[in-house]
Amino acid sequence: MLTKSFCSSYTFQKIHHLNFISLSFNILKVIFLLYLFSFPFTACSSSKRFTSEEEYDEEEFKVDINYVRVLLDEKPTSINFLVQSKVNLLRENNKIAEVNSGNTIEFYNEHEKLIAKIGRKKFSGKYFQLISAESKEIKYNGNSYMGSLRVVDNRGTVKIINFVDVENYLKGVIAKEMPLGKGNENFEALKAFTICARTYTFMKMNRGNLLYDIFPDTRDQVYGGSTAEHNISNRAVKETEGLILMFDGKPATVYYHSTCGGANENVENVFPQKPKTYLTSIEDGYNPYCKISPRFEWEEIYTQQQFIEQLYNAKLIGSKKYFIVEVNVASRFASGRVDDLEIIIEGERGKEEIHLYGNEIRSKIRTPNKNQLLWSTQFNIRTMTNDNIIIKGKGFGHGVGLCQWGAIGQSRQGINFEQILNHYFPGTNLRRLND
Repeated sequence: MLTKSFCSSYTFQKIHHLNFISLSFNILKVIFLLYLFSFPFTACSSSKRFTSEEEYDEEEFKVDINYVRVLLDEKPTSINFLVQSKVNLLRENNKIAEVNSGNTIEFYNEHEKLIAKIGRKKFSGKYFQLISAESKEIKYNGNSYMGSLRVVDNRGTVKIINFVDVENYLKGVIAKEMPLGKGNENFEALKAFTICARTYTFMKMNRGNLLYDIFPDTRDQVYGGSTAEHNISNRAVKETEGLILMFDGKPATVYYHSTCGGANENVENVFPQKPKTYLTSIEDGYNPYCKISPRFEWEEIYTQQQFIEQLYNAKLIGSKKYFIVEVNVASRFASGRVDDLEIIIEGERGKEEIHLYGNEIRSKIRTPNKNQLLWSTQFNIRTMTNDNIIIKGKGFGHGVGLCQWGAIGQSRQGINFEQILNHYFPGTNLRRLND
């Protein structure tokens, strides 16, 4: 079993809609440009703190690397950046100041211009960059990040974006998304998952977004910067460097979830897209690999009031003056997941029917205590004589693609990462981007 409990950084509470567009392999090999620094450090004295009286000649920073742009923070009006280790402040690509630890840089919009203010000194520009003056990492909000930070204004909203090498980005993702286990027991699963995460990352990089590529949370992939790195997950990134999942000569569409509960699901039954031969429902082994998951089996109990509140909060009813008459599973997919959930309620206007379909059930009928997404749609539901509604089910997540706990179960049985990927994405193959 794992040595760590499932705290927030290890729970799989999200639906990863990793929908990879059919892009040509050549597009994925495009090298993105990031401005790093190469400059003489003698221009600014490291013994001084920055004050409004100090002036700096602008110096241009240049470099060429592959990077992904991660949106770290967005505020409606301003961001106060507490300098935790010495940084170089750039206006666009030119160095304008060296700022020592302990100072605060305020970034805000003023008369449709982005302002950087340190003490009484103000600078204006299209965007600013922050690069560590002492190491390869820069600190922000208690975390350390490789690469540089860019501060931009977008219609009055100030954003901080981490420009980071893709492989370093993945090092900050894997340990946040997957349990590390004891020793090497989860290592092959970590490698399989890294390839999925890398494939998704390159998809996001090629969508043509102007300011940033990816969110650092459950909207995309949870990212903790270099602070989140661990030796074993870094090894998984290193040993799979550049590898992505392919199908029929093109990047595959990639999805993953925590626990399939014994069988995963056809992609078209969950997401609005055409069927794919490598994203179909398969059994997760005769004795399910994901049986070791903390969410392989679960139960949620709702009072009448709690269930009515779920319907009200989901805007399915206009008031809470209703009573649950009956809840039925009207139809299921072949995997056993609920396709159509029928809810019969009674109020002032008599009886009414509500129908919820597929994966939307999870967001409409949330857990009664912590108001989280319902664990999965693979469940049975019944109303008790005391009017409680009990939902008893298996699995965690939408059920499409890679089952993370199933991958861990296979890794612990000695199955390698290529076999794990072939199990969940049959007919796909691996290709290294630089080959």
